[in-house]
Amino acid sequence: MNGQLKSPRRGSVSVFLVVVFACFVTVTAVLFAGAKAAAGRSMADASLQIAGRSVLSEYDRRLLSDYGLLAFRGDESRMEDAIVYYSEASLAPKDPLYILFRSGKARTFSQDTRCEDIAANLKGYSLLDTDNFEDQIRTAALNGIAGSLIVKDLPGGSAKSATARDNGYGRVLRNNSVISSLPSKGFKGPLFPSFGDVSDIPKPEDFLSVGTALFAVSEYALSVFGNHVDGAKAEHFFGNEIEYLVVGGFNDKKNYSNGFTGVKDRLRAIRFGLNNAALLKDPEKMAIVEEIALAAAAITGETFYEAVKYGVIEAWVAAETGNDLVLLEHGEKVALIKTPSQWATQNIVDIWAGWTGEWRETEPIYAADRSGQSYRDYLRLMLFVLDRETKLLRMMDLMQINLKGTYYEDFLMREHYIGFRFECVIDGERYAYTEKY
Repeated sequence: MNGQLKSPRRGSVSVFLVVVFACFVTVTAVLFAGAKAAAGRSMADASLQIAGRSVLSEYDRRLLSDYGLLAFRGDESRMEDAIVYYSEASLAPKDPLYILFRSGKARTFSQDTRCEDIAANLKGYSLLDTDNFEDQIRTAALNGIAGSLIVKDLPGGSAKSATARDNGYGRVLRNNSVISSLPSKGFKGPLFPSFGDVSDIPKPEDFLSVGTALFAVSEYALSVFGNHVDGAKAEHFFGNEIEYLVVGGFNDKKNYSNGFTGVKDRLRAIRFGLNNAALLKDPEKMAIVEEIALAAAAITGETFYEAVKYGVIEAWVAAETGNDLVLLEHGEKVALIKTPSQWATQNIVDIWAGWTGEWRETEPIYAADRSGQSYRDYLRLMLFVLDRETKLLRMMDLMQINLKGTYYEDFLMREHYIGFRFECVIDGERYAYTEKY
């Protein structure tokens, strides 16, 4: 009978094994849940980062191919829809058990989840912002992108006469809707950079970076936009594009020559002042001036000696300046600060032409030394001293005008962005990112 009784130890061992197994299962479940949660967070983070970068991949191809700028077109609502679309490719719920768990209030992590709350923010990333625009330009210029965009096969240049070249220009922008949508919106900054406020003056340690930025922007503009002498791309609206940057008028011809505001007349003022200084420092030329003045005084009397002397100086300077402009228009070089060998007009006939204002537009006189600066170099100088904001906004104007005519008519710079921020909630966890080119 005793042999038929079960040992109490066997029962206790069974209970112990059940308890241990239950603990093991519990620990395993906890570890599994933790691993799944960690995997879920990792998957969510990776998916959202990929979604943000996928949005950046939707850059405007024409803006890049024509001007080397990286920007995408969109608004915050469109960005949010795009992020959800891209992220759901890997986060869309497919696990029925997960859906059952998520029907309750318990926090559950899984690879099979979705964005529950998405908010995108484009503030501070508009391409219309001059700082953002300048950064894009500097990147394109310093990386050599602008070099591949340089204007080629241009209609102007020294190979054609001034008359033939002018016939290819002359467009006037009259469309009020296009004008009102321009980034500059008629903005007219100072002729030269303003340092009226002490806070506007760069710190000594910033001079190099500021100068580098000014140089990079000017070189970029000269690479992608045409001008009166070199010409412009046939599909561009204006022919005198750099002249538009300097003057800002909507009449193409007047941007080059229009009283005291056109580039030609600004060049005339620059050259007149420099030529006047060069003549006064040249003893040989001043001796000729004295000789002419004395000859005139012998007839008119010494009373008019000084008047004749300065009249001859101004006439000679005017003749040299008129010849300089013709040389520049024909693609020749004119030295900024002239030496005697770089002075072209030498005889009384040339001086008389300057006195009467009847200058020979098609027959320039060449100096013995023809070295110096080209028309493009003088434009470079004008761009360098042009107010920064004015220059950048007018560059945006040209891009928008050209892309409206060759790409699509609703193109607007203000609808393009270089980056964005966004936040997304997944399984109660908030993720935040900043994406930028």
